Amino acid sequence: MRILLVIEPSGGGSGRHVVDLARALIGSGHQVSLIWSPRRAEPWFQEAVAALPLQANEHLPMRRSVGPWDLAALHALNRLIARLGPFEIVHGHSAKAGALVRLAHAPGAARIYTPHALPMMGPASLATIIAGAAEALLARCGDAIIAVSEEEATVARRWGLGGHRLHVVPNGLSAPPANDRFEARQALGVPDDALVIGFVGRLCAQKDPVRFAQAVRRANAIDPRIIGLMIGDGDLAPSVTTAGGDALRLLGARDAGPLMAGFDLFAMTSRYEADSYAMIEAAALGVPIVCTDVGGIEGLIHAGARIDRLPVDASPDHLAEAMRAALVSRVVPLPIASGLLSASRMADQTVQIYRDAFARRRLGG
Repeated sequence: MRILLVIEPSGGGSGRHVVDLARALIGSGHQVSLIWSPRRAEPWFQEAVAALPLQANEHLPMRRSVGPWDLAALHALNRLIARLGPFEIVHGHSAKAGALVRLAHAPGAARIYTPHALPMMGPASLATIIAGAAEALLARCGDAIIAVSEEEATVARRWGLGGHRLHVVPNGLSAPPANDRFEARQALGVPDDALVIGFVGRLCAQKDPVRFAQAVRRANAIDPRIIGLMIGDGDLAPSVTTAGGDALRLLGARDAGPLMAGFDLFAMTSRYEADSYAMIEAAALGVPIVCTDVGGIEGLIHAGARIDRLPVDASPDHLAEAMRAALVSRVVPLPIASGLLSASRMADQTVQIYRDAFARRRLGG
């Protein structure tokens, strides 16, 4: 199939999903083109994309916020589709690219949307209501919506995005994460007796990293062996540093894969998630997990992960208690079988959705 992938964030979990999906699709013989925005592109994403044998690799500046600039972006996307196409599939990833793809002029192509965490999954507010209304209107323009977890699909149905167009395809890993604990601990530079609680993700409001830092500081006050290591960057970094004090180390934005095997516990304090790649990697390594009740958890628990699930509004004290309990128990789960979380399985399921959506498009309904 001739497939066009479009993404705005160009990084994070959605960026990783697109890279892994493109690689798997190309490996299966499909012709894949990619349009991505350089505005928020992370260096690793640019390097990974450069290494892919794509039919076309194009930049299209897109802004995260909604505004009149989106008309120019839509016009530019239409021109790119006309020049690079025709396509059988045009697949938008994240809210902005998903909206533009569904509004674009792509004759004959089935238009697919993967939100990577619908905004309506977040705390109720006027913004989420507006986002939900916009998603409901745009849903009429697309041929399929792919949620990455059952939890995300539940929210989609609640907002009228269900029916035959809604599908669930969990995220998958292109390769098992490195599982060398000694090498990871050496790279992290932590003492042998340290109890390392790891955090991986952007330091932004959605991930609530300040709450993680506060919880680690409370746990460290009771057991000084406990330290928090945070991999990621963002605008909340100064607040995180203040909240965590000496109990916390910020490692900045880097590849967390080779380091996660050095964690004694993985913790996530997000307000909402669809299907976190960091949590999938922790489960694949067999690292115990403490996290708030977000998307993707049920699937990992069914696959065999050990996850202590807390309310989304759990206090730092509650989180600290759960962290200490998980470390004290020393019950280490077995790594999850890689086939259950593979990018190839993710791609196979996605291709079937492509084929069905394109067939319906050709039949006119």
